[in-house]
Amino acid sequence: MRVEDRIKYLSSMDLFQQFTEGELYQFFAENVCEIEVMAGEILCREGGSGDDMYILLVGELKISKDNKFITTIKPVEYIGEMALIEDKPRSATVEAITNSTLLKITRDQFQEYFSRQPESLFAILQTLSRRIRLNTEIIAEELEKANIMIHDMKNQMAPFLFLDMLEKKIADEPSLRMIKFMRGGRDNLTDMMAESLARAKRVNNTRKVGNFSIQELIADIRESEVKSHPDLRNRLVEFHLKEDVPEFNFCRLEIRRVLVNLLVNASQASASTDLIEVGLDSSEDNATIYIMDRGEGVPEEIKDRIFDSCFTTREGGNGLGLASCRYIVETLHFGKLGFAPREGGGSIFTFTLALDANS
Repeated sequence: MRVEDRIKYLSSMDLFQQFTEGELYQFFAENVCEIEVMAGEILCREGGSGDDMYILLVGELKISKDNKFITTIKPVEYIGEMALIEDKPRSATVEAITNSTLLKITRDQFQEYFSRQPESLFAILQTLSRRIRLNTEIIAEELEKANIMIHDMKNQMAPFLFLDMLEKKIADEPSLRMIKFMRGGRDNLTDMMAESLARAKRVNNTRKVGNFSIQELIADIRESEVKSHPDLRNRLVEFHLKEDVPEFNFCRLEIRRVLVNLLVNASQASASTDLIEVGLDSSEDNATIYIMDRGEGVPEEIKDRIFDSCFTTREGGNGLGLASCRYIVETLHFGKLGFAPREGGGSIFTFTLALDANS
């Protein structure tokens, strides 16, 4: 693109209103690199490094975060301005929708030229404010949709009340055990929905915390989810449980969610014939639960991200399971969740809970 055309585009932008035409000509004629990005090409990727800002002159770009569409960028707008201010990974992924022409401004160029016009910093702050507001509106809209869905799901739980009637009419023990587990699942879902709706209304929903047996909880999961969950029912799962772990204070439903998430994660990470092992141990102060698989393990380059919300490497995954585990263990129970490679292949996920916790 001719320098004269660049100046025509850029002089209309809020970021450059404080520059004279001569300053713009000198800056963009001599120092700024013009690049071409083809349709479908990634300009920058979320979590990646980079210290360049881009100004879109021709074309259209798509902005996404956590694999979710955020907005589109059209001429003449700029992106990546935060890279000029702070040395942090990219906060979003930028992909070209059409063949696009951009100007690339490096951090050194920004510091040299833009520092001459402090008013330009104000323009950047206005842009950031606009984008934060847009993201907030999108999040609020999605949250409202989720709350509506949870409300309607709660109404759809009504037919499961027939389980109470069936329990009174059925006598054989195997059927009664299945009804018991189904009722437990129903009640757990009802509690989780109530908690979600309470959060939406900013109402304090009392967690059901008390002294429980972790051995009994694991045994319950062994007879229910391990035998019924699609990812677990045909898997070989072995349990190695210390028998003298005392009852201690925790939320049974929340720790159940952690155990099931970690079991499902182990199943999805390993072959269908691989053994999954669950262990329980304790010390004077803590109970320790571990889940071991024989999968491929966690690649070094993603070890720092596997507990991030919405981060996943599995096609069709949502990246919420491990994030949920960390929140429940570390935030709600003040415990510790971690993982380590397993000798011979696979991973060991471990979490500890204080035996004298007052969650």
